[in-house]
Amino acid sequence: MSDNFKIGISILDCDYLNLGHELIKIKKSGADFIHLDIMDGNFVSQIAFGQKMLSHLVKSSGIPVHAHLMIKNTDEQIASYIKLQPDTITVHAETCRHLDRVLSMITENGINAGIALNPSTPISFVENILNRIKSVLILTVNPGFGGQDFIESMLIKIRKTREMIDNYYMVSEKKDFIDIRVDGGINASTIIKAKNSGAGTFIIGSSFFKSSDTVEFIKDLKDLIIKNRVI
Repeated sequence: MSDNFKIGISILDCDYLNLGHELIKIKKSGADFIHLDIMDGNFVSQIAFGQKMLSHLVKSSGIPVHAHLMIKNTDEQIASYIKLQPDTITVHAETCRHLDRVLSMITENGINAGIALNPSTPISFVENILNRIKSVLILTVNPGFGGQDFIESMLIKIRKTREMIDNYYMVSEKKDFIDIRVDGGINASTIIKAKNSGAGTFIIGSSFFKSSDTVEFIKDLKDLIIKNRVI
């Protein structure tokens, strides 16, 4: 496991009427990237963001942008997201008819490819495409809404994913680092549990925007990750 832990901010629960200010707040906070949940109203019930928003963020945010495609027809739409050149595109294993092909398209265009798993989706969905990806995103809440509580049983899933990746390293000549990312209910009380189970990247949403001092909030979380100290 890498010691290069990162924190990303999901803007799903930000103040949309003051989005410019919110983006400046994220950049100044010391967060490592923006996490954009793109929802089509089919794979999840909500509709949020799309190609236009992703294009503006990539051009103007000043920090890396990770696109999380929570959409139904991924195979048909993937090219429209690839051309926008975010740092990472994460697709859901549940929505791709030809998962290997979709991931290949992403990586062949110089973008980091990730795969996301809903809480009920087994990690076996990932084992045959580890050579195509840079990250596994484990949803630690059910997808579609911010502000949910962390599902504690996902800690077992994180550990199993870590074991699967470590076993892959042992039998494969490919040694590219594969990150485990967690998204949902991450705060000061859950981030260490996720980290100690094998996660390396933590996506924060509502708790970031509720913080009165976002710079101190991110600093304290990074201190927790590195030192395991209590705040």
